[in-house]
Amino acid sequence: MFLADLLTIELVAAAAAGFVAAVISGFAGFGLNLVMTPILVVLFSPVEAIPVVTIMGLVNSVRMLGGTWRLIDRKEVLTLGGVCIITVPLGAWVLVSVDGDIMKRAIAAFVVIFTLIMLTGWQYRGPRNMGTHVGVGMIGGFLNSSVGIGGPPVVLYQLARGGDPAIGRANLVGFFTILSAVTLITFAVDGALDSRALYRSALIMPFVLLGTWLGMSCFNPSSAHLYRRIALGFLLCVSVMIVVI
Repeated sequence: MFLADLLTIELVAAAAAGFVAAVISGFAGFGLNLVMTPILVVLFSPVEAIPVVTIMGLVNSVRMLGGTWRLIDRKEVLTLGGVCIITVPLGAWVLVSVDGDIMKRAIAAFVVIFTLIMLTGWQYRGPRNMGTHVGVGMIGGFLNSSVGIGGPPVVLYQLARGGDPAIGRANLVGFFTILSAVTLITFAVDGALDSRALYRSALIMPFVLLGTWLGMSCFNPSSAHLYRRIALGFLLCVSVMIVVI
């Protein structure tokens, strides 16, 4: 039905973006949605792009889950991921209601702000308890279904935990698995997850899986800080370009 898409420059560019984003996500534990979303909303529209990115995020997280499962803080991750069901529907409503051009700029600007915060080295210094778990999870749920990027609040929250970086990375993988699944269910109910999104996802998927494998193969806990700097530098370049286009 969408055979003509096989020959489009947009889809080739989307596959390349998926590969690069998956490599970054594989060794840094985050970055798939952050890299893919600003690019895909330019290639397609936000309503068309975000369901595709969410599918990629779910597959990517499940792919990484096997190697990180034993390290996950299950109580914390289940709380963070469980409460997102409350705010994901609200974010999905924003996605389909707000003008596409406004959403494109908002997504790119959001990535710029998050990247600059990360590059400055700012860290959350507040409490870590059930209340903060719930608050961060709800914010992540809203952002994921509205702008396709629900990870930043949780990334900052996990980086603040200190200790073994592999545990924080594992927690992010677990959270993104739950968040992506809840978001996709919401999109399916709302009708945003259609055959075109599934078709595009199927074509991009092999490149994401290959990139994830390569990134995970490169992961070394002792170099986690370097990985984050590389990921953030790339994100900043991509998002600034989209803001000024």
